[in-house]
Amino acid sequence: MNIYNKMYDDEAYRAEQFALNFHWPLYGILFLLAFVKFIAEKDIIGFVGMMLLGSCLIYNGVLAVFILKKKNYIWIRYISVTIDILLLTFYNGLDTYFNSALTPVTTATLLIYPVILFLAALRHDRKLIVYSTIITVAAMNILFAAAYPYFDRSIADKLICGDLLGQVYRTVYIIMIGILIFSIPRIIERLLKNQKEIFERSIEHFTLAHHDVLTGLANRRLLVDFLDKTIALASRNKTAFAVIYIDLDGFKPVNDTYGHDAGDLLLKEIAERLSGIVRESDIVARVGGDEFVIVTGEINFGSGAELIARRIKDIITEPVIIGGNSVSVGASIGISIFPSNGSDSESLIQKADEAMYRVKKSGRTVTCV
Repeated sequence: MNIYNKMYDDEAYRAEQFALNFHWPLYGILFLLAFVKFIAEKDIIGFVGMMLLGSCLIYNGVLAVFILKKKNYIWIRYISVTIDILLLTFYNGLDTYFNSALTPVTTATLLIYPVILFLAALRHDRKLIVYSTIITVAAMNILFAAAYPYFDRSIADKLICGDLLGQVYRTVYIIMIGILIFSIPRIIERLLKNQKEIFERSIEHFTLAHHDVLTGLANRRLLVDFLDKTIALASRNKTAFAVIYIDLDGFKPVNDTYGHDAGDLLLKEIAERLSGIVRESDIVARVGGDEFVIVTGEINFGSGAELIARRIKDIITEPVIIGGNSVSVGASIGISIFPSNGSDSESLIQKADEAMYRVKKSGRTVTCV
């Protein structure tokens, strides 16, 4: 999966989790307020509010099952937002009918609607923001239109928000909030894209810092890091592994005869062959111009390592076709074994290197320290 898509999906899931978790205290506090209203004032609206909010808490629990299983269905967010808006509007409608016709113009009404719009914005769905804004504006104005004829004019006339102009102001206020939060998903997308670029640059820098530019193999730094971890694992499991040091014989004449480009092609081919014979748990590194190191785990001490080394020599000595010419090189191979020949990465590499030079001087195929 594309790293950006992965980060976007993860962020969208976290947004759904946040909205889910936010609804628990939101519904819970409103439920308690309705409960207090019912008990303290014997107000039927408090009882109805308790029933509505109790239903919402149950519904939130049902949503939790889907969200915690990462089933991020689009219908969940639309139903959730719709319920929030209609619940608030319906409750305000009841409060308007039974208590005060001026409920639609109170500050409390204005405060809760933007919270619902903000929760919609966190879902990274611009269509949801537009939908929520339209539903909110429609619900507010329907409620106002229904209550306006019943306003107590002696009170409403003294309020700067108690007339039609005040309702226009409230409508514009909600629309402006909708427009403002419409940019939130875009901002999140930009931040995620920046994170993606930073991540990719980090990977690129890591690759350049830990891999050979020509062959793509591990370099000495990554080799030592790998060896340190392999030593720690082998020490715990009391197992052995081999460090195989390879030096190409006859590489300089290839460079002198066919040029450095041909030498580079030869090194790439050798690197590909070596990578093809090791396991995923092993490592192949280029540590010099024509020198390679292989770390292979869980071998049967010297004999098993020598078998691997002979196989390495066989694939290296196979001819390589470069520019229509058949080119062959040999290899001198030295081996060191953990823990017999060293207990740290540098000593194991040095012992294998020394063994390789003894092979080169003696003319033998392979040796073990």
